[in-house]
Amino acid sequence: MGLTEADAKALVSEGILSADYDEHKEAIEFYDKALKIVETSEIYLNKGISLVELEKYEDAVTCYEKASSIDSNDSLIWYNRGVALTQLERFDDAISSYDKAIGISPGHADAWYNKAELLKHKGQDTEAENCFAKVKELEGE
Repeated sequence: MGLTEADAKALVSEGILSADYDEHKEAIEFYDKALKIVETSEIYLNKGISLVELEKYEDAVTCYEKASSIDSNDSLIWYNRGVALTQLERFDDAISSYDKAIGISPGHADAWYNKAELLKHKGQDTEAENCFAKVKELEGE
């Protein structure tokens, strides 16, 4: 008898629990087992988040790309891809990811903020200030 999607969900739950306890290597093992049963954007997203915690940014980007190929309308995938790309100092790609996250979820204040920081870093002060203003608007300041 083969494993089912219910088994995959249980494995993902174990992975999330492990990640909550900062056991990211163990979490990734659970996600990998789940991925052998079914490939979902949620599993790739969670695996990517754990990989970032382990500072394995290239591997995380690969997971986010797989996740986005399954579900390109999840702003969390694009946001987290931006975070990993920022760590790799691939700033233009990170900004593009934040733009996609914002396009899907215009109220995603963290994406606006991270984009602003990168624009500021690149010397694009006017654009950065516009993004910072959006963050303040979203946070009700």
